[in-house]
Amino acid sequence: MPYVTKVPTPKALKIGLPGIIEITMLKELEGTYKTSISDIDFKKNLIFLSIPTYKGHFIPIPKGTRMNVKFFDRSSMYTFSTISLGVIKKDNLYMIPVPAPEYVNKTERRRFKRIPLFLFGTFKLSPKTNAEAIQFMTKDFSAGGIKIVTDAILHLDDIIYINLKLDENLQLENQKSKIIRADQKTEEGFQYGVEFLDVPTNLENKLVRFVFQKELKAKK
Repeated sequence: MPYVTKVPTPKALKIGLPGIIEITMLKELEGTYKTSISDIDFKKNLIFLSIPTYKGHFIPIPKGTRMNVKFFDRSSMYTFSTISLGVIKKDNLYMIPVPAPEYVNKTERRRFKRIPLFLFGTFKLSPKTNAEAIQFMTKDFSAGGIKIVTDAILHLDDIIYINLKLDENLQLENQKSKIIRADQKTEEGFQYGVEFLDVPTNLENKLVRFVFQKELKAKK
């Protein structure tokens, strides 16, 4: 079971943390939207959220709209309820200020939560552009790696370079990875556990958010 505690907001929330906004009290805006922390002013008790997006479109949230906000890092999720103070322009960027609570709920999570995921992608044995692209199918996915099925024979510690489109706004491009587990062949093909290597923090945060959103949809 996840372990939940209350922690002071300044110790939990940092600029740049990815998150989501959930709106349930306003029918025309009901839904879940991507956001992130653009700025924080604890002297004024304000957190500035990036304008949420849905399917690539910006969603300005009107003043007075109540919402649940969830932010997450590699190991934890931070949640609180708040209210939109409207849309403002700050440092040439549009943001939504919300009151900062004194405490947020911190939920300890596995560093990289794993979810079932079935997508087709390709990998190469070399980062060179003209290297052969070999097809695979994912079986599960986390921000730290994936389980794949392929017809290719690979070995422990082999380095591969993965190309995988996760959604319209997120994909892995020549992502350096390592084979860390080789399972027995099935009717589908050879199954391998793959670890992502040298993942930039910005991309890792996006992968964590991708997994979290998939979890939310699965629970509905």
